[in-house]
Amino acid sequence: MSSSREADAIQAYYNLLHGKGADDAIMAQRDALLAELSPLLTHQECTSTAYRVAVDDCLADKPAQRWPELLTIIREFYPFWRGDVKAVMQYADTVGFELHPIGWQPAVIDLQSVWPALQSEKFETSELWALNGYVKALKSMEHKQEMDIELRTRMAKLMLLRLREAPMTEKNAFRITADATLPLFNLKNTRHLFLNAVREFYYFWAAHPDAVEMLKQLQPPEIM
Repeated sequence: MSSSREADAIQAYYNLLHGKGADDAIMAQRDALLAELSPLLTHQECTSTAYRVAVDDCLADKPAQRWPELLTIIREFYPFWRGDVKAVMQYADTVGFELHPIGWQPAVIDLQSVWPALQSEKFETSELWALNGYVKALKSMEHKQEMDIELRTRMAKLMLLRLREAPMTEKNAFRITADATLPLFNLKNTRHLFLNAVREFYYFWAAHPDAVEMLKQLQPPEIM
């Protein structure tokens, strides 16, 4: 059973969704997930680390194809659980709440086959602008080790490779691709590193004029 904190967070989340016109199918989808996630959060400290652990346990037995839709709900619910009203409003104004089923997803791949080939993969000029900018920024940060930079670089390449098939009309292509790629990594620590890497890389991929500064602001990384 959920504690008062979780119950209050769910109620606030649902009130906002109803206000935005969420239908019964959208609410049923969230009911099913939060019924599993909420007990894992009960009596836990209200921190990003506790939320991450609960999310890891909740997703452990879920098929990879469902992760994009489930992670969308998990990401939406997080500021409500933290009781961060400002973050809720910021999320609503920037990312927005997903009230429609996810349509496009990148094709299923075998990571063991693709991962070694990324080293020699040829990228278009537009892709290299983002990739080279990200790598240069990483190398300028004193605490980044060479192995850490190499791993993050390859994760960025994996994102670029999978984003090639994204339709121009899919405004959430980067997020969907990241969410669909995450379960390909078996180790939890690698998943967490991937999340941090794609969060950093996003600003370069999106050609944000202050990408380097945005990267610095993400240090140390937070999971949600």
